[in-house]
Amino acid sequence: MGSLMVSAAASAAASSMFGKRDSWGPAVSLGPAKQEIISTTTTIYPGKMPSGQEGLLYLWLGISNGTGDLIQSVIGSYPAGQSECSGADADSTWCISSEVYGNTDAGVPNQWVGELTTADVNYENGILLNYTLIDKESYLWLQTMTDAVTGDLLSTFNKTSGPMLGWGTAIECNDDNGSECTGTISEQTWVNSTIILEAADETFIDTLGASNGATYSDMLTTDGGKTWTFAKLTIPAMTSQDDSSSSSSSSSQSVSSVIAAAKTSTASKTATFSQAISAPTASSAAAQASDATGGFGGFGGFSSSGFPSVPSQTASHQSGRPSQSASPSGHFGGHRGGGRWFGNGKL
Repeated sequence: MGSLMVSAAASAAASSMFGKRDSWGPAVSLGPAKQEIISTTTTIYPGKMPSGQEGLLYLWLGISNGTGDLIQSVIGSYPAGQSECSGADADSTWCISSEVYGNTDAGVPNQWVGELTTADVNYENGILLNYTLIDKESYLWLQTMTDAVTGDLLSTFNKTSGPMLGWGTAIECNDDNGSECTGTISEQTWVNSTIILEAADETFIDTLGASNGATYSDMLTTDGGKTWTFAKLTIPAMTSQDDSSSSSSSSSQSVSSVIAAAKTSTASKTATFSQAISAPTASSAAAQASDATGGFGGFGGFSSSGFPSVPSQTASHQSGRPSQSASPSGHFGGHRGGGRWFGNGKL
């Protein structure tokens, strides 16, 4: 883990250089696995969104291998007029978007955002996330976000992204042009989380960790370590940015697990994927410029080298999201602010 963490002194220098704060809320993470992740599903109940947001608040589930793409379905809260979503509700409710952070063919870090985004969502129904490797030869990944009760498709994106070895939840709370982020004000739960590996890895459970009061039910497998499940993950509210893990933190705090009952998701995964595959995935836009160097830092503990070559992306709506400051916390997403920081830090 130490190889991917930055010292507190370096972090302070970065904070001063960029004049903003990049913070992390409670999280649960796994990885690296000895076998590739080929699919994962979970249902998030994000709770009420804070009002009057002046910073950038993102809730997401990410999968990565630590040096390549980070696939992340995002539930976001933005300053007025900056939402990834459009429409009358864009500034007053969660914005649902399917995204990938990684490097372009030219080696420039970039955030791809699927064309289909949704602000008009009943978050109390839960949001079902599904990431599936649909073509192993090209490493084409499909991600969908659907209403967990109605099955309505809320967002989707597909992109060639390479093998995935790590899995984790995240709350990312970033200042925006000197304005502080308001953290989560409600507990969030992740229900019926399933991770499927290409082959059995009985040691995958040994990589499990949590931070800042996040708790989880037993991590179970019934097939010798190929399929792993959690009934429930519980992520406490941040209540304020000071309660999150700021960029001066250098490690995650482990917590004991708890047993919790699962809620039942009623959405149809088969119908959702049929709909998603036939839906538009992204539109073209100008790439965001960046002076970043070095590879993408995923989970703490991942190697910073050896990522296999990845085919070109299949879709390329590219976000002009603001830069973020570095974070050395070692959470999933590493010291790049969950893949949303475009700076000059190196692994």
